Amino acid sequence: MDKLETLARLEETALSILMRESGVAFFSSLTLHSLAMAFVVGINFAVALRLVGVAPRLEISALSRFYVIHWYAAALIFISGAALLLAYPAKALTNPVFYIKLCAVIIGLLISKRFQSTFTNKPEASIDRTSIKLAYLSIALWIITLTAGRFLAYTHSTLLASRFY
Repeated sequence: MDKLETLARLEETALSILMRESGVAFFSSLTLHSLAMAFVVGINFAVALRLVGVAPRLEISALSRFYVIHWYAAALIFISGAALLLAYPAKALTNPVFYIKLCAVIIGLLISKRFQSTFTNKPEASIDRTSIKLAYLSIALWIITLTAGRFLAYTHSTLLASRFY
């Protein structure tokens, strides 16, 4: 069985059809995904910008309390993203832009975890060069994530695999 046939079978499942044909299900997932991305990206930008020297009087440890919201929103990103993926699996899984976004999100979240463990509940630690470099990388990764996510709507070559079978 080839890749498109597998994707076509997935598209024919009841949950995939529901996600694709129910405006409430699809647009609720899209809205939740967008709001969760706003929280995650916003919190990561705040921390990264502080690490590169913006608002130097603001303690980094004060920003750490937002990581609770951040991780709930990150979980919501993956849940809502999976729902959106289920609606149009071929659209995403045959598109290299999807994999760019996925990699950028995962690496960005790994950097978030490092920042959280480094700066939570600690007195203002000296910010080392590695943290500054990771902060710039984090900013770049979240810009890539948002850009790639926006381009997903326009860069697909296959919308539905089932149209080939």
